[in-house]
Amino acid sequence: MMPTPSIVLGTSSPHVIDVANAYATFAAQGIKSKPFLVSQVMGSNKGVLYEATPQTQEAFSKEVMADLTYALKGTITGGTGAAALALGRPAAGKTGTSQSNASAWFSAYTPQIAASVSFFRDNATQSLNGIGGMTSLTGGTFPARIWTQFMKGALKGEPIMDFPAPSNIGGLDPVVMTSGGKQTPPN
Repeated sequence: MMPTPSIVLGTSSPHVIDVANAYATFAAQGIKSKPFLVSQVMGSNKGVLYEATPQTQEAFSKEVMADLTYALKGTITGGTGAAALALGRPAAGKTGTSQSNASAWFSAYTPQIAASVSFFRDNATQSLNGIGGMTSLTGGTFPARIWTQFMKGALKGEPIMDFPAPSNIGGLDPVVMTSGGKQTPPN
């Protein structure tokens, strides 16, 4: 995925691995790692034949990531990604549904791991409406539920960890907008 300003407008067609890698960078507090599919190959004698060497670089400061995570937690705690509350541990993420319901995404992370789920048809002009009996398939429906079930298995036996507190890099305390449009301080 080429880093261009128009990406935020939804003009690109990112691959799921690229989006998952971006969210993994958020989970790693700004440290980006080049994705790889095979981490280790063991021989028949239990010896290691191959072991991947992660290639990392700092993409964002920890402070920026703490504030981003604070914002993305809201998608789950009070937004369209609420299905991920069933994970029972801190998570941050974003739902996404393209125009005319042609695709639906849920990308999210915990302090330990990130994953992305994407639904789309081979024919990008066809809507996802009606799949699984859903009138409208959105990122907060099947994608968020699948992400949650995957994460339950992936994190089984792992400790529950908290995200870092927001850094307030802009010098302002974070606010939460209520449904009435009033700002309230966070809990």
